[in-house]
Amino acid sequence: MANIAIICEGISESMVISHIVSRYCGDHNLNPIQPKIKNGKQDGFGGWEQVLEHCNEKKFSEIFGFNDFLIVQIDTDAAHHKTYGVPPNHPDGTPKSPTRLHAEVKVRLLKDIPRTMRAKYNGKMIFAICNNEIECWLLPLYYTGKQACKTNNCIFTLNQALKKHNEPCIADTDKNCSESKKAYRLMLKKLRRKSDVETCAKHSFGFSAFLKGLITIQGC
Repeated sequence: MANIAIICEGISESMVISHIVSRYCGDHNLNPIQPKIKNGKQDGFGGWEQVLEHCNEKKFSEIFGFNDFLIVQIDTDAAHHKTYGVPPNHPDGTPKSPTRLHAEVKVRLLKDIPRTMRAKYNGKMIFAICNNEIECWLLPLYYTGKQACKTNNCIFTLNQALKKHNEPCIADTDKNCSESKKAYRLMLKKLRRKSDVETCAKHSFGFSAFLKGLITIQGC
């Protein structure tokens, strides 16, 4: 059983990542580093800024002092911000491919980590890079075809399906509130088996890449 640290944008992302890992890899010790979670609630700030702040030499030394693996989750919806620094479009305005954007975001996450440390923990750092937002990964639970592969307005599209199924929706104002967390829990119940996770991941490059990273963990 491995000790797996998790850095995420927020508690909802942590819920999704933790559920995927448990269904895909079985039982392991999952340790939320960012955000901290106490009594089922987010303790402190979240967001992509906090994810980037945790990707540095000091933090990684502390994390790997007590953990065998580290999962880093980040969305790309804010990649255009100067601090994030990964333009989602080419200079001519055309969108970068999911493969290209994923690769550039991964480089950004590793930017403040010395090369020697990257080499030391190669295969121990697993990236969950979500094209636009992690909710896009959940669309195949309700949609097929092009709708299952969408990478924009995913929460809105997901809520449309949830309403049709008379399920709780993700709140527009706070996707980490109690009602939203209930929505995530019910959605994630549909991912019962490893095969369910694999089927869902086929619709997203970032999701598929995440599963390939998890293979380094024994049992996945």
